[in-house]
Amino acid sequence: MELRKKLGAAALLAAAAMATAAGCGGRDDDNPTPTPDAGCTGVCSTDAGTDAGTDAGTNTDAGTGDAGTANQIAATRKLSFGAKSTLRDVVISGVHYEKLGTSAEWRSYFWVTDPAAPKEGLFIHKFYSDKPNTYHPQVGDTVDVEGYFGTEPNNAPFSGRRHHLANQQTPPVPLAITPKLTDAGTANLPPANEVTVEQLTASLAAAQNSAAYLGTRVHLAGPLTLTNPQPSQLQRLDNEDAGTLFYGFEVTGGILVYHDKTRDRSDGGVSGCDYQKAALDGGSVTFPNGITGVWDTYTFAGCLNGSSNITSCGGSGNDRDSGVPGTNQRYTYTLIPQGCEDLPGEVAGAVIE
Repeated sequence: MELRKKLGAAALLAAAAMATAAGCGGRDDDNPTPTPDAGCTGVCSTDAGTDAGTDAGTNTDAGTGDAGTANQIAATRKLSFGAKSTLRDVVISGVHYEKLGTSAEWRSYFWVTDPAAPKEGLFIHKFYSDKPNTYHPQVGDTVDVEGYFGTEPNNAPFSGRRHHLANQQTPPVPLAITPKLTDAGTANLPPANEVTVEQLTASLAAAQNSAAYLGTRVHLAGPLTLTNPQPSQLQRLDNEDAGTLFYGFEVTGGILVYHDKTRDRSDGGVSGCDYQKAALDGGSVTFPNGITGVWDTYTFAGCLNGSSNITSCGGSGNDRDSGVPGTNQRYTYTLIPQGCEDLPGEVAGAVIE
């Protein structure tokens, strides 16, 4: 399989640095392509990472606005950073990350979709101390969410700069979730939005406050072909694995697929649908029925100390100068399959285990 010609690691590092040289360490402007004096919108965060101190919120003095109930998520995305918003009767459509704390409290980062406006979705950042602290978000739950609009920290690996609702850090005000229907499972999910390559390409050209389908589950119609198992935009650039590790692949039309939940694990765990590996082993990979996943942002924030664990970089933390390798963008959008059921592929010429 012919691979896209890749820049050297040093050149890519320089390109990624250019992507954010104008920004400061917090809420940059909403344009994915920076300008020389882009600066920050709202208050710049000084949060050093995704689990710093006891709060990972917006670090802004929030307003008192409420997004209402009609097209409430679209309205929230147009608020000033730090403004308060309440989303009502939204459904949890995917879970990005979760961790049980020392007692019964949960940290969870997840997406919600409004069934009344299923083309609108948003990322929710629940910290251990957010309310109720013992609530364990599950796909299919219906909830109300009251929080403060902002972005994930620039140095959050892969999700940095992503629009979210979170708690307020100064003065401290927790994110508040009201569970209204739990244990409903996937039967309560709004259907994935049916999209074409052309529609996602158009979404790629827009900022987060106007990009179509952002934060929602979409089904990209097939047939699709895995065209590049190592796209430069998904390359790891810091010292430990520079030029050798790629966090996903590219399919027909240049659409990127971030495969965190469908790749084989470094601890030996086998997913059963690591199609990047199958392609690198010489297989021809197709997705006759397309691919399903959450459509949302991607950015790379490398370890400052070159640690092998990108999500736990030790005392140095992750680079705030995050961006999309090989481009001048702060972020791009990718498909994020939530499991092998979202990625029904076929391989010719290689065996996927």
